[in-house]
Amino acid sequence: MRRFALLLCAGVPSLVAAQGFGVYEHNTCAMARAGVAAASPCADGSGIFFSPAGLAGLSGTHFSVGVTLIGAQGGFTDDFLAKTTALDNPLIPVPNAYFTHAFSPKLSAGVGVYAPYGLETKWPTAGFEGRFVGYNTDLRSIYIQPTVAYQVHPRLKVGVGFAYITSRVKLHQREDLSQQGVPGRQFTFAAIGIPNGTDFADAALEATGTGFAINFGGILKINDKLSIGGHWLTRKTIDYSGTVVFTQVPTGLFLQPNNPLLLPPTTPVDALVAPEFGAGGPLASGNAKTSITMPPQGSIGFAYKATDKLTVMADYQLVVWGWFNTLTIDFVNPASPDITLHPENKDTHGFRFGGEYQYSPKITLRGGYLFHTGSSPAQFVTPLLPEGARNEFTIGAGIDLTPKLHADVGYQYIKQSDRRGLVNTLAGNTGIFQFHAHLFGAGLAYTF
Repeated sequence: MRRFALLLCAGVPSLVAAQGFGVYEHNTCAMARAGVAAASPCADGSGIFFSPAGLAGLSGTHFSVGVTLIGAQGGFTDDFLAKTTALDNPLIPVPNAYFTHAFSPKLSAGVGVYAPYGLETKWPTAGFEGRFVGYNTDLRSIYIQPTVAYQVHPRLKVGVGFAYITSRVKLHQREDLSQQGVPGRQFTFAAIGIPNGTDFADAALEATGTGFAINFGGILKINDKLSIGGHWLTRKTIDYSGTVVFTQVPTGLFLQPNNPLLLPPTTPVDALVAPEFGAGGPLASGNAKTSITMPPQGSIGFAYKATDKLTVMADYQLVVWGWFNTLTIDFVNPASPDITLHPENKDTHGFRFGGEYQYSPKITLRGGYLFHTGSSPAQFVTPLLPEGARNEFTIGAGIDLTPKLHADVGYQYIKQSDRRGLVNTLAGNTGIFQFHAHLFGAGLAYTF
């Protein structure tokens, strides 16, 4: 049961991490710039997330839609046999949509719908020791953010948005019988000859939660060439509630002769553990809930128009992961004691550099580079969230298809530094996680 609490703790925070398996690519134009948008958001409404102040000054009405396809690849190589187990992730689409309207030259408003945290980590169950920590994490979240922006001065814009968050998490894990206590005895099944790595239960958590956050920002135009800006997304509390389902996995094993239970060797082991799954047992299916205060995050940056055709930009991003240091899991089943965990996450720092070049009146070329640190401490790098420091490279282009219709395409490569981690909570870090990903983005924007 405690390992299942680790699964819940490791999986849920990644819903809101700009690092880890979170997604910062909520818009193809911004993605192609390496996410640099604090001082000069793209003119398609995506400033709703990246910098709400960017809506001010947008004339007319804009509607944009886009999708990012994420192909994650990686694996775990253990120290002892040098065996590599590969991730088995599907290609995952992450959509976004924005709508804005200018009520006056100074006042604009809009609403954005985006899914910044919707990835999946999937590992094989056959032969992978990490299945006892977690073999499948499926995360989906939707942010719905109404936003208003105002130009208070020819050189100053401000904006604020109120985000409603609805999220869902599905987590799957196997349980190792050798580590399970024998019912009514003071020793585990390992003491009666059950080998390590014997699957006897499949644990599945499905939970949903909602929350609110405020996203505000400002952009100051220093002169005709230089602008500085930033945004801040406040802390948010999400209350998760759902069900935990434990399903018995047949082992087909029998007790050994002369066993300490003094039972016949024809006694099936599965019959001994079956009552644990019954009503009132510690592995009885039931409800669980938790409340998580997610950390604040923000960025600050500049945009400089170097020439009539070239603009260079840079952002610094901070996620205050130090706020997430305690998690209490409340199991409704009285036989499953509540658990308090201390993830001890670290604040993360991101450095983003991007640029745009007006290749022709209808074509804009983009590119960028970013680096950010990891949030997981050394003792908490697991198959659920094997994240670390990353270098990322982006390219893309914007194309005017008609006077009112604009298209964006982008590509991003993520190379994460190899990082030591665990696949067995009792053994510590015993191998290396590798990870990289290819992201492909496409979007359309229409001006009414």
